[in-house]
Amino acid sequence: MPVFKRELAFAADRPLENAGDWWHLVLDTDAPGLYVEHSWARMGVHSDGQADRGAQRFGINDFLTLAEGQAAQPMLMGALKEMFRDSEPTSE
Repeated sequence: MPVFKRELAFAADRPLENAGDWWHLVLDTDAPGLYVEHSWARMGVHSDGQADRGAQRFGINDFLTLAEGQAAQPMLMGALKEMFRDSEPTSE
C-alpha cells in the first residue's frame, strides 16, 4: 500500500548543495499511522563532500509539543485543519 507525504516546511542550510531540514506529514497505509517526519542533510566542512543524512519520526501530539516556534508547526496545524474542515466542531 502507498505512503502519502505532504511537505510541511523546508529550511535550507545550503540551497546550492540541497542541504537543510525537511518536515513532512506522512500517512502510512500499511501500518496505519499519521506522523511527522523530519529529515535532514548537512554538509560539514570535514565531510569530503558527503552529506550527513538522517530522519526522525514524531507522533502528531509529540511534534506539536516539541516543535513550538518551528516553521513546520503552523503548517501542520493548517494541514490538519484542512483535513477536518468539513467536520463540525465538537465540545468536550
